[in-house]
Amino acid sequence: MKNIYGLIRRLGANSKYKGYFFTAEAVKISMGYQYKPLRITKDIYPCLARKYKSTPTNVEHDIRTLVNVCWEGNRRLLDEIAGYQLEDKPTNSEFIDMLAYYLREMEETS
Repeated sequence: MKNIYGLIRRLGANSKYKGYFFTAEAVKISMGYQYKPLRITKDIYPCLARKYKSTPTNVEHDIRTLVNVCWEGNRRLLDEIAGYQLEDKPTNSEFIDMLAYYLREMEETS
């Protein structure tokens, strides 16, 4: 989790956003699902809502807020994580997938 939190911080967000914790957990879950499709609205949001005593709608909103913060925060790093220059702000599922893939790749090369 330390790597996930560190990456999110490098993107310009911190723990004052609820989405910080939701996104980190979603990335962790996504990293464990690397060989099968992950349905963010069916698999991740309800799981996080139960864990944090929230609702799937609030989880989705808070992650979207964090994506907006990161989009405005460190676009250069976000492009590096994506592997190409992003034209549009990523969706929640794209953002989570990008971070999970990037962190898996970093783990494999170290």
